[in-house]
Amino acid sequence: MRLPRHLHVPSLQDYHVIFMYQPDERCLVFDLDSDLPFPTYFHKYVTETLRTDHILHPEHHRWFRVLPALVYLQKFASDRRHMRHADGSWLQPPPPHPAIRAQATRNKGANCKTIVPTARQ
Repeated sequence: MRLPRHLHVPSLQDYHVIFMYQPDERCLVFDLDSDLPFPTYFHKYVTETLRTDHILHPEHHRWFRVLPALVYLQKFASDRRHMRHADGSWLQPPPPHPAIRAQATRNKGANCKTIVPTARQ
């Protein structure tokens, strides 16, 4: 769920996918769910979207899993089941873009958590 930028209210998500690309000495971030320019330079993205963990309860502190592009393209998928109630209705309206479907998971009903384990290491 997207909130107006002026509210400065943290958004808690179980995972969020972005794409980073470094064509030169600066890195670009592509985030389909951000209100920032598309793409945005990494420094601007971090300072305006991630901010600090100090305002969050410790159980909500962030951690990151970085996947090589090839792994993402071949294996990463989400059937969005984590976004639904037990009865199948949506917790919040889903994003307008299609769910992520990788070639290796097309017929398996995959969820990203089966490809990218969520246990902290």
